[in-house]
Amino acid sequence: MTKTKKTILIVLSIVLVLTTAFSVLSMNTEFMNLITGTIDTSSGESAETLEKISFKSEYPLVQTQQKDIFYEAYPDGTIKFYKFANGTFTEITEGVNKKDVTLTCSYQKVKVKLHYIKSDVGTIGYGIFTSKQTSDTKLFSYIFVRMIDCPKAYNSYAKTEYVLLTDMDAEDAYRTDKTYSDMYAYDMKSGKTTLVVSQRDRLVQLDGTMREDWTIFTDTMLNNNTKHDLFATRRFYDTSENARVIYDIISVKNARATKKADTTTVMGSPSYVVREKDGAYFCFANTNTGFDLIKNGDKKNPIAKFEGSFDGYAVSGNYILNQSTLEMTDITSGTVTKLKKASFMTLSGFIVNQSVSRAVLFCDSDVQSLIIYDTATGNEKIITDNLFDSGICNFCFIDDSTVLFSSYSEDGKAENITITV
Repeated sequence: MTKTKKTILIVLSIVLVLTTAFSVLSMNTEFMNLITGTIDTSSGESAETLEKISFKSEYPLVQTQQKDIFYEAYPDGTIKFYKFANGTFTEITEGVNKKDVTLTCSYQKVKVKLHYIKSDVGTIGYGIFTSKQTSDTKLFSYIFVRMIDCPKAYNSYAKTEYVLLTDMDAEDAYRTDKTYSDMYAYDMKSGKTTLVVSQRDRLVQLDGTMREDWTIFTDTMLNNNTKHDLFATRRFYDTSENARVIYDIISVKNARATKKADTTTVMGSPSYVVREKDGAYFCFANTNTGFDLIKNGDKKNPIAKFEGSFDGYAVSGNYILNQSTLEMTDITSGTVTKLKKASFMTLSGFIVNQSVSRAVLFCDSDVQSLIIYDTATGNEKIITDNLFDSGICNFCFIDDSTVLFSSYSEDGKAENITITV
């Protein structure tokens, strides 16, 4: 999540009316929250008031595309799977398969051991390469690999039963919605891997690797993509200091076409957030004052309009949150849900459950806080405690009422905490 400082603006008329009162009342936090209508996140309840269960593991657990199955990734390449049931995590030991695979990344051969299982939602598989492993690979210190059944929309290009996706950003290690810089077709019988989308004139970064933002897929996009063979790409580069980052959303079909200029439809976007629902796709397009939410590339008839930079927003599932107004917009419909405003310095996490009955904000201010919103009643509950580690971004709903987040305990292990909200 993007870290944004929130400035509380006091309406001028209120200031004028209350000038006399200010002369006798101290400008303390409680009074400011009263006149601005914001939640005071610094004086919530203790975490002891929650129904809380803790489970320790060597490394933080991360949710897979099946909400009750999690994985744990070790620097040596080991992957462990866990099932959440009856309020606890149990390691999955039966049905775990392993395959050695070699990927070509920036013209280097990288060997990774895939660990995968078959689940209710299909193949769940992962592999990891780190500099702690014995290898001839020099350019990379971290490569995360995800293995899935080939999404229907990419079948005609991959022409394999499985695809592999790679993420080279170690800061994504515990994110539930990663960004992947490449998609490979994977033939399990022969072990052969082939890039689904490639670009010969792809730029080289200062570290000698190919630019990772030329091709971008995300977990959410792939988990839900059934019709559209889309990916995001930052194809045009502007080196000026004030240049806006612009991504284009294009199809694999158009990217592979000979006459790209004639066949590629692009749209400038401040983000590579793409959602698909009922055969339609939704994303964002830049405007002079902010960005619009558009359907099927139709910029003339936006579903919703947003002001300011995309950095001032956070995304969870099909929802985008304005961190200043705390308005939550459904990306697939434009429907707005207003949450009660709260004062916090940094938003570390934002998650919404499947039924949209609960939204949870993880906030860093002088202290750490959780704001649990009941969207039906408009009520909220504040928990003020040093519960989570803002560097571990594995926040998620396991079901409609169970939330997972993690921190590190004194013995250096990950403490995976589930709470009922």
